[in-house]
Amino acid sequence: MAHVGKHAIVVGAGIGGLLAARALADHFDEVTVLERDALPDLPDPRKGVPQGRHTHGLLARGREILEQSFPGFTEEMIAQGAVPADLVNDGLWFNYGVYLHNAPSQMVGLGVSRPTLEGCVRRRLVKLPNIRLLERRDVVEPVFDRMSDRVTGVRVRSKNGSDDRETIGADLVVDTSGRGSSSPTWLTAFGFAKPPEEQITIHLGYVTRFYRLKPEHMANCLHGRKFVIMAACSPDFRFGALLPQEGERWTVTLGGYRDDQVPEDDAGFVEFARSLQQPEIFNVIQNAEPLTPLTSYSLFRTCDAITRSCAAFRKAIWCMAMPCAASIQPMVKE
Repeated sequence: MAHVGKHAIVVGAGIGGLLAARALADHFDEVTVLERDALPDLPDPRKGVPQGRHTHGLLARGREILEQSFPGFTEEMIAQGAVPADLVNDGLWFNYGVYLHNAPSQMVGLGVSRPTLEGCVRRRLVKLPNIRLLERRDVVEPVFDRMSDRVTGVRVRSKNGSDDRETIGADLVVDTSGRGSSSPTWLTAFGFAKPPEEQITIHLGYVTRFYRLKPEHMANCLHGRKFVIMAACSPDFRFGALLPQEGERWTVTLGGYRDDQVPEDDAGFVEFARSLQQPEIFNVIQNAEPLTPLTSYSLFRTCDAITRSCAAFRKAIWCMAMPCAASIQPMVKE
């Protein structure tokens, strides 16, 4: 592996930040990850990951990359209860009036919640000898050296109640802090032109709940399959997903567009499932045991997809991983 520098900093300890740190660990003497949240010991949702309470699954290529980065990762996840599935053969994929054909493949994914997935990646990452993870740290701003025209580190404020501040130097800073990133503001303050913005308005909303998974659900309601994906399609563009998760649970997300939103009461949620173009999700949840409250998420504002100003970022030696909610990636052209 090519040696790039002595120290790299990653801002944010979500999945993007953890994997960025893993990649940098092969090329820098030391990598420091700075996270503003207190990181939970148990696989619980946290404030900095608002999608953590919603439906997640690890696709085949993501699992392969994690396995390459952390050998034994797949078996470790399965030991924690994650459900392996052949993504082509083990699921019901419904779109535009038809089910996709099932056939055996080598594309193995995992049904696993975001907190459990993130927790496993984080534990594996910090075992590397050149990784340091500091939680409850706010990055106030990057340190910009105008003489050399580059970022040379970050100023950090502790959130332990003391309000202590320190400057940490680095050869490279990577911002993976999510949708609330201050990088555009910081770069403007450094004198770089504001990147152009493409504005795309999407009126999307969805609601998620976890249920108790029973083996007969798959046999009796899913025709022996393990998961259901119902894509948004004509005529009503309602959508739904039902995936197995660790802890013998189902995660169910239902969604719609514009004024056609999912009710946030128990009976309304089940009736919305009944209205989907195929009955499998409704058949599972109509008599299943709910394990969590209904959790909603809405995108009724304009989402700004910022086109990177590459020259400015190269000049500043400041890499920014732009935020993009996983739920809207299929609908927003980057």
